[in-house]
Amino acid sequence: MTKYYLILFFSSLFVLFGCNEDEPENEPALKARVNVTPTYQGNPISFNEKYTTQEGYTISYTKINFIVTRFRNNGKQLFESAVYKFEDDQKLLWEGVGDYTNFNSFTAIMGVDSTQNHEDPSARDANDPLFILNSGDMHWGWNTGYIFVMLEGKADTTANQTGQNLMNFSYHIGNDQLTREFSFNNLQWSKVNNYLYETNLKVDLYKVFDGDVNDVDIKNERSSHTNPDQIALSEKIMDNFMNAFYK
Repeated sequence: MTKYYLILFFSSLFVLFGCNEDEPENEPALKARVNVTPTYQGNPISFNEKYTTQEGYTISYTKINFIVTRFRNNGKQLFESAVYKFEDDQKLLWEGVGDYTNFNSFTAIMGVDSTQNHEDPSARDANDPLFILNSGDMHWGWNTGYIFVMLEGKADTTANQTGQNLMNFSYHIGNDQLTREFSFNNLQWSKVNNYLYETNLKVDLYKVFDGDVNDVDIKNERSSHTNPDQIALSEKIMDNFMNAFYK
């Protein structure tokens, strides 16, 4: 009888431990991270640091925010929406589950498409970047929509440049006609660890004022909240901002 119980005991151990050895462990899901670094003439920006425009004005930034949606490539989507706020994280645009090998290129939208732009932001999922508590100051109100790009700061536009007579500049760009599609090819992804890879984009904020096509005179064009009489300036800011992106 003792022999029978020993056989039964060791058989149970085999079932308990031996079978577990054959079960594969669940590996973490592959993740991706998309970074954006604001620069000024190629140098990373800092809040309240002084920079010089093409007219010789001294400026500093106090707010750099924007929204990117529908980051896709060849029918596959890495993320639906992301809200970038320099004050929260100076590089991170988005991080989540995704296979970076599907995104050697991408197209995306700066801003929010006309359908989602006029939905109630408080009705979105609490984990959605466009949920009202997550987007925060990037939304004017449910019937107006989201602010696609928000740039704020201070400028000395006087002749003697003493830094004593500063004015505020503020560009809040966002209505349906001001969304912009942009794309990049040949993205470079770097390994962070075995399950996370990242790619890096940059945006040169010098070009917001000294654009490839249109210049913005910050002395006379210092504010736009995308009111009907400010559309022309809003378009210049948005186009310059998009042309300022690079890898």
